[in-house]
Amino acid sequence: MLIMLRIKKEMKVAVGDATAQIVTFQVGQEEFGLNIDVITEALRPLKITPLPHMPRFIEGVINLRGMIIPVVDLRKRFGLANIQNDPRKMRMIITRGAVHGGAGAAQGLLGLVVDTVREVLHVPAREIGPAPEAATSGQAGFIAGVAKVADRLVIILDIGKVLSGEERTALTEAGHVHP
Repeated sequence: MLIMLRIKKEMKVAVGDATAQIVTFQVGQEEFGLNIDVITEALRPLKITPLPHMPRFIEGVINLRGMIIPVVDLRKRFGLANIQNDPRKMRMIITRGAVHGGAGAAQGLLGLVVDTVREVLHVPAREIGPAPEAATSGQAGFIAGVAKVADRLVIILDIGKVLSGEERTALTEAGHVHP
């Protein structure tokens, strides 16, 4: 059964301020965010069909209303320790723009397994800084910036860089995503 989440909106700012709407979620002890424009929905995890010869963090694919969508476990992608997941809190976020979709079934969609989805924040653009230099190269090139929200920091992800070019190619060759 597919259950949609209603994500609450908080942190409103004064009219006239340029703001970004950031959907926040937790992976391990850290809070991450994605621009709301790249998210199509958040739902309880669906049954994942494993794919052979994929990187460890690519869990496989799901069938969401007839669309075949690859799924990445962000805990594994970020190299965090595996824990016993609480299925009541665990969520899957479906995003667009992560893979270069086209005529294929997935149409550029990617599923992300996260520990919990938290909220939608309206963050003033002036409160979003660039990613620290150490976090923009190598394996962490998917970090787009850091948002300062009250007394916490939210790591903003660039969904287009969660998968490397090589990983997108592996999915394409597996026949599930078209470049």
